[in-house]
Amino acid sequence: MIYYYLIFFLIIFIYICYKYFTTKPIHTFYGKIAKDSEELRIGLMYRKNKLGNEMGMLFPMENRINSMWMKNTYIPLDILFLDSKKRVVGFVEDAKPLSEKSISIDKKSSFVLELDGNTISDKNITIGDIIIFKEGLLD
Repeated sequence: MIYYYLIFFLIIFIYICYKYFTTKPIHTFYGKIAKDSEELRIGLMYRKNKLGNEMGMLFPMENRINSMWMKNTYIPLDILFLDSKKRVVGFVEDAKPLSEKSISIDKKSSFVLELDGNTISDKNITIGDIIIFKEGLLD
């Protein structure tokens, strides 16, 4: 009987260790949230200055395979695709300015977050990481 208790506590211990050591990083960003179809359409078009450290624009989307483009966007961007809980499901780094090529990943997403180019590599963002986005002014 004591072996059952030992096995039970060993399983609990392994589970706790697994949860503790496999927790994904959390990244916090600030900026504008697109609130209507016009803001979704225009996004960061015509912007010529970098967004700034930890700044971005969040696009709430339908849960589907979403795509973006860089038409009339003068700065390189990293594009994060997020699920409904704002976990990274995929990304595209350093999207080419002014390109009209469709940018997407092969997974469904509920949000798209645009950040300055090189942010993903600078912050070591990987698939599964959690994003916290707080609305604020975007210079």
